[in-house]
Amino acid sequence: MNTYQALKVLDVDSNSSQEEIKSAFRRKALEHHPDKSKNKNEDIEFKKITEAYEFLKKNHHQRNEVYHKEQSRPKSDFKRKPWGAPEDEKIPEQDWGKYTKEFEEGDPDFWKEYEKNFWEEYNARVRPDGRNGEYEKAKEPKKQPNLFVDVDKSLCIGCCSCEIIAPDVFQINKEKMMNPKSSVIDPKGAGVNKIMDAAMTCPTKAIIVEDTDTKERMYPY
Repeated sequence: MNTYQALKVLDVDSNSSQEEIKSAFRRKALEHHPDKSKNKNEDIEFKKITEAYEFLKKNHHQRNEVYHKEQSRPKSDFKRKPWGAPEDEKIPEQDWGKYTKEFEEGDPDFWKEYEKNFWEEYNARVRPDGRNGEYEKAKEPKKQPNLFVDVDKSLCIGCCSCEIIAPDVFQINKEKMMNPKSSVIDPKGAGVNKIMDAAMTCPTKAIIVEDTDTKERMYPY
């Protein structure tokens, strides 16, 4: 992808400021988010949008030298509580806000809903009184499949849900300033159910899980 293509994907001008590009990215990303549509084309479009934004963000100095029109706007005043389990739950709290700031500022309601759903699904799996029998379903089978686990670097936004659920499989580089921050440290660090839980809670479907023996794609479907 080059500068022209990236600008076209985000529908911004060559003299757009970083804040304008970021705003366009948030709008496009939320519009084409895979979780909001079952259309497979949305996955491709979302990936293209993310790639365009990362390209322009990495090359903004070069863009400035060419156009000399960089402007800046005040950051959003939106503030929110750090991500973490509800106060009455004994689950390690994580300040996810540091890693998903760009998305949260763009659509706080979307991320509040995602956070709420994440903890509901998580509690259902880790607590014996979880609804609809998810706790029993999450118990690991005695015979574990051989899994290939990877992170799609173009989709990872470092939201930390994978590391919280399967810390022996995934690791978030909290010192890294830009995405992707997540990586696989040991595909055998947890059972198949826990790995699938981690994959399915990723908001951008960045985690790939395959059965190496059957060559079956287990997630995303």
